[in-house]
Amino acid sequence: MSSPQQTSLPKGATRLTVHALGSQIVAGRWTPETRLPHEQDLAAVFGVGRNVLREAVKVLAGKGLIRTARRYGSCVCKKSDWNFFDADVLSWHLSDLDQYARFLHDLTELRLCIEPRAAALAARRATHEERARLVALTDSLETASALDAAAIDVEFHLAILEATHNKLMAGFRQPFSVLLKALFEAARVSLSGKYAYDSNPVIHRALAVAIRDGREEEAFALVYAMQARNHTGATDLATSQGEWWIGPPAGALGPQSPSGASKGKTRVARMKRASKTIRPHSP
Repeated sequence: MSSPQQTSLPKGATRLTVHALGSQIVAGRWTPETRLPHEQDLAAVFGVGRNVLREAVKVLAGKGLIRTARRYGSCVCKKSDWNFFDADVLSWHLSDLDQYARFLHDLTELRLCIEPRAAALAARRATHEERARLVALTDSLETASALDAAAIDVEFHLAILEATHNKLMAGFRQPFSVLLKALFEAARVSLSGKYAYDSNPVIHRALAVAIRDGREEEAFALVYAMQARNHTGATDLATSQGEWWIGPPAGALGPQSPSGASKGKTRVARMKRASKTIRPHSP
């Protein structure tokens, strides 16, 4: 399993190139095990020098998207090699409705395997301070803005993992931090109506109180019900035909470099044209 990472894009032309190439790979422009076009061709299409392209390829190789070999060139890795605990890979992966629905489905299955039992263990083992902190976090959800609530929501679920006093469960803190932040942010900015992000302070408080009072079975049941509902929502969202989706189209380019805005716009336009004109080499 790849180690979790926060966003780690470089700046300037390299950042734009990493984002354009990475988002196109994740969107399926080149299928796994497909060899990318020659270095000089890619550099020309993206309007950057070969050194910039090489740096971008190195960054994407570190994220598990590309592998390189001397005399062979660069090839898109299998999806099983992609680092989905990398914030950039996740943001590219969640760039369209279908990707988001699949991610929500997979993540809720993972959470169903871990979090109900973690809540039960927290109800049994949490210290007095940990129990009080969980309740305090849910209190703050009541009046928090959507942005602040998402951060509190993440911290609440991470605090439960820590309160298990199980080193392996607590070790999921960093991966879960990356996954939940990506999930809540995508729901907050890309979904509307009943699928939009909802911190649901009532059920969070009920869970915090169950843990505080040591009610293991109730804590288990509350988390299981919460994630089962999310799992059903992912299935419904996948068949919703996009009426709730207000996010960007698949493979959309992200923020430009803070400097050189006019050059950045030209480069972004060139990168968009690249997705229509470039063709992969045969493996």
